[in-house]
Amino acid sequence: MFSEKMLTGPALTHKTICLSFDDGPGVSYSINKGPNTLALAQYLQSEGIVASFFMVGCFIKKFPKIVQAVKDLGHIIGSHTYSHPNMVKAFVNGTDLVSELTKTENLLLPYSNNQPLYFRPPHGYWNTAISQHLNNHLKSANNYLGPIGWTIDAGDWMYWSKFDKDGAKKCAAAYLKMITENNGGIVLMHDSNADRNLIKAIIRRHNNRTLDAIKIIVPTLKKLDYQFISLDEINFLETNSQH
Repeated sequence: MFSEKMLTGPALTHKTICLSFDDGPGVSYSINKGPNTLALAQYLQSEGIVASFFMVGCFIKKFPKIVQAVKDLGHIIGSHTYSHPNMVKAFVNGTDLVSELTKTENLLLPYSNNQPLYFRPPHGYWNTAISQHLNNHLKSANNYLGPIGWTIDAGDWMYWSKFDKDGAKKCAAAYLKMITENNGGIVLMHDSNADRNLIKAIIRRHNNRTLDAIKIIVPTLKKLDYQFISLDEINFLETNSQH
């Protein structure tokens, strides 16, 4: 079922991190930058970390082999709608949000054996009317858990909006600062970009350096004795908190 508020669960224990990535899957066409969902998933698996990838339906359809590989590496795959709309505006404008979720759910069926199906709305845009609409009209609503929120977001996408050779280092520093100030939490990053503004999306996808940033963040946090947990280790129903 869908909650009326974004779910972040109870406060994680001291120095505990849960990594999540939105807007993929994606593939890089250049060396060292661009979306690289599979390499990111492989690196995290090699570090003993189970992450969550909230995937966009149109990209799932385009890169099914990447989705399968991410699942095979043991990561959690969630839904991030089919076309990445602003759900609040879309709902007001009469967009068929049930179809947005159903199309993605059908694409994810081969890769999501375990219930529940985690769901995160694009940009975190959500309200009570949407939750009620989906619970009343989406036949599979009982299979969902969401909307899943976050507690750590240093805006990695902003660093991919510029042609900055030090973008990954600056991004990692921003996340490390926020994580250490909060002693942990659910981290939001982006392994690709599904911005509905085509030009912005192309620029951010081309300059995506999330993999490089994560390769700085993870070793640093491990040295600081942070522990990494997976999304399914969090009891989201224990506490409903608005992000």
